[in-house]
Amino acid sequence: MNARDWDRLAAAYDSEVCDIFVRDRRNVIRRWLRARGLLRGRRTVLDLGCGIGSFFKLHGRHFGEKTGTDHSRRMLQIAARRCRAVPGCRWLQADARGLPPELRDRADLVVCSNVITFVSAAACHRAMRETVRGAKPGGWLLFILPALESHDQVVAVESGRPRAVRTSPAAIVRRDDRMQRFYTAEGARQLAARAGLRSISVRKVWYPWSDEGVTRPPRGAEVPWDWLLTARRPLRVRGGE
Repeated sequence: MNARDWDRLAAAYDSEVCDIFVRDRRNVIRRWLRARGLLRGRRTVLDLGCGIGSFFKLHGRHFGEKTGTDHSRRMLQIAARRCRAVPGCRWLQADARGLPPELRDRADLVVCSNVITFVSAAACHRAMRETVRGAKPGGWLLFILPALESHDQVVAVESGRPRAVRTSPAAIVRRDDRMQRFYTAEGARQLAARAGLRSISVRKVWYPWSDEGVTRPPRGAEVPWDWLLTARRPLRVRGGE
């Protein structure tokens, strides 16, 4: 999808997009932020692909300088309106694959939720490199990635067929009218490792079955999830970054 597509989607974002920051009913993300001490000390945070600003609306009061970027101008307008009571926010139109130079090496925490989903693997790796540049050396990065294992489970529930057996760390999946790259847990780790990140961790962030249109899931079936991929930028930055 391009910026114009996201502009059209912006008004219906709440109903059309699974906003994991809102749907994280088990508070996996908040507990991770608290455990790393990121909700103290007025840290600098950069949200690349901020959508309608949900991360800042939920957690922004704990941070200092906050910058949200998105390639959709309409998304940024909605984000600014929703976060008008959150001090210290600024909004910038930018593509995740081309981080503005003024945002490099700035943030104690970089957030990037369901952005690294391009059909092109090269575009995904480029966006990862640009996202990493937004963090200070030693800074934290928090990615949300769509989970291929969860998708396969949902398809199995809906179709009644056995869950797919995967040998690849990622696959292109059709979601409504959009094609997106989904990752296995190992695929998420590989993505972070290739970007030169350290302290890599991958865990589940669950969201309701209703977000997948399933009203009667089988008893005992695991609730759908995205991957929470967290990592640190190395203290020693490689030349050429």
